[in-house]
Amino acid sequence: MRGDIVGAQRYFRSMSEPDKPQPTRGVSPNAARSVSRELWVFFTLTFAMSWGLGGLYLLLHARLDPLLGPMGPHNAVFYVAAWAPTLSALLAALTLGGTAGCKALLARLVRPFPPVWLAVAALIVPAIALVLTLSPRLGFPNWPVTPRMILVALPAVLFGTAQIVTNTGPLGEELGWRGYALPRLLAKSNAFLAAIVLGAVWTIWHVPAFFITGIMGQSLAGFGWWSLDTFALSITITWLFLRANGNVIVAGMIPHFVINGMGAVGAWLSRPPEAAALAVVAVCLLLADRHRFFRSPGAAPL
Repeated sequence: MRGDIVGAQRYFRSMSEPDKPQPTRGVSPNAARSVSRELWVFFTLTFAMSWGLGGLYLLLHARLDPLLGPMGPHNAVFYVAAWAPTLSALLAALTLGGTAGCKALLARLVRPFPPVWLAVAALIVPAIALVLTLSPRLGFPNWPVTPRMILVALPAVLFGTAQIVTNTGPLGEELGWRGYALPRLLAKSNAFLAAIVLGAVWTIWHVPAFFITGIMGQSLAGFGWWSLDTFALSITITWLFLRANGNVIVAGMIPHFVINGMGAVGAWLSRPPEAAALAVVAVCLLLADRHRFFRSPGAAPL
């Protein structure tokens, strides 16, 4: 198995330049099996840690609430469950790849990228939200979001509070979803399919949170629109991943941090127009960059 992992790592390193045409190259059967094994280990650990630990806590909450408080942002068990993707990625990388595997995973935080993509990652969702503030003219009267919420309240929350720590999404999830899973999915399929598969996993993983008061900021009734929003965001972040040399801060943490901050100020709550608008943007990205999204596995940067 160790030899398979080394072969897969060599393959990942060989695909490190996103904007230069690269020949399509297949993954050897041994490397393909290694990649599949790594994905299964990661996804199993993630769901076992979050759904298993969270479910056990909910079953025993009458005994544990007096000790730890109700399940939520002030509960230690909640943080372990919410950080499951990142913790599972580190465990999988260490178990299957040793110290070199962990270094390769963490290196995704510092991969070089064209600086313009930092701005794109930070501004793409706020830009959509600003367009939607014109919604009374577009047929949505009484739209609740104002430019001030996006231009003033959002930066205040992002840079003036502990949002980066208290909101577990960016740090707790992205090293797992985009740092560990996405490169391996790209080794097995084209970028569009990888984005859809990861979007499905991302959506399903969040389902229990809809049953815990105060976690998602919306009711289960809005799950359909939230799911559309999540799939569209998965495609958008995958596009950033392809453009920003697989840097997980740009293609993962920053857009996740921004959209969660927008949720905190009420500027983005996966309302139908918001989800539909992000889905339209995702489709436009698919069409405009289709040669990256639909080229053969292994031709995308890993």
